[in-house]
Amino acid sequence: MIKKNLKIFISFILILCALALPIVNAAEQNQEATPISTETTNEDGEANDTSTGNEATEQTDVENTQNTATTEESFKQGDVYLTGTDVTVDYIVDGNLFIVANNVTISSQIGGDAFIFANSVTVTETGYVFSNLFTTATNVDVRGVAYDLYAVSDTINITGYVYRDIRVSCNTLNVNGTVGRNAFVNCSTINFSQPAEVSEDTSTTIASQGIISGDLNYTSKQEVSIPDGAVEGNINFNKEEILSANNIQAYLLSLGSFLVLTIVIWLLILWLAPKFNEKATNLATKKILPIIGLGILTPILLLVVSVVLLLINITASVAGLIFILWIALIIASKSIFVIVANKLICNKLKIEKTIGIFGILIVSSIVVWALGLIPYVGTLISIIAVVLGLGALVASIVLKDKKETIKEDK
Repeated sequence: MIKKNLKIFISFILILCALALPIVNAAEQNQEATPISTETTNEDGEANDTSTGNEATEQTDVENTQNTATTEESFKQGDVYLTGTDVTVDYIVDGNLFIVANNVTISSQIGGDAFIFANSVTVTETGYVFSNLFTTATNVDVRGVAYDLYAVSDTINITGYVYRDIRVSCNTLNVNGTVGRNAFVNCSTINFSQPAEVSEDTSTTIASQGIISGDLNYTSKQEVSIPDGAVEGNINFNKEEILSANNIQAYLLSLGSFLVLTIVIWLLILWLAPKFNEKATNLATKKILPIIGLGILTPILLLVVSVVLLLINITASVAGLIFILWIALIIASKSIFVIVANKLICNKLKIEKTIGIFGILIVSSIVVWALGLIPYVGTLISIIAVVLGLGALVASIVLKDKKETIKEDK
């Protein structure tokens, strides 16, 4: 996916540069050559420049090229992928933003979603994420605006504005700005900024109050003191469960079951459909939107068909089979997502030996399973994994990649 979008982006830059170059059309010329520029001397002996219009045209073309370069520096169309130590996004991105870095600063407008893995993430006062901000970082500081915030972090500071919901898991949450709707939080401490008390010598208040306009749903080891007026909706507190021997056993059993299921499906794919991994990864890098659509529509369609058949007495048994198939696909789709993602990772790392692929598969399975345990955020990750896994499975059956089309043409 990254390579494909990178190729599209580079092609887009080359096209713009090509359009910026001066284009000269050949015309019928006289046998006598016409000079581009001539100099005449006036009565005082000073040189007069009598250049033709070609130089003015060339100057205009240079200016257009410079303007195009300036536009490219301040505006990026399509998805943008960035890595580095310190990354600053100070130009408009008309698409999604993907960043893996140490320190990330966003001080411009992001038209789509922002996916950021970093040590620290800062959305400055001039930063504006028009869609969702997904991030895993040690420190997250939102001073500007984001539509929705999904974060796993140690410390999260909201001094700006989040238009809708926040779904975060952190140690400390500082609400010094505004959350426009609901907050779903797993944390140890929640702090709200409060208006400064007006002294005898001061007639104005400088400090503002942190506000959650909707409900606050939070999980913590102990109940947190919430200032009056800080939450306009309901406050729902769930006490964090302390790990016990039974809980640890349940987690290990869940992880073991997921690992076994993923390994069994992987072995079945290698045996029954050895070309599935290659085809699914090719489709995942080139046709991600159809995969997402199939992942959403397939379970809905199967459920509707099973209900319709259930209403007809003759086809009730068929409806039962389709419903069982629906459940099996939902259960297996998360493992299929891990298998496809594992193939992409191995291709990126150039791992070709079976033992290496198997090892990365184990690690990938543990990571996806662990991410699914994160309160609030984990539910979203699991849903995305199910949709992409099911979409990849169905797409590999109903869609054809470019390689298959070339083989059929031959």
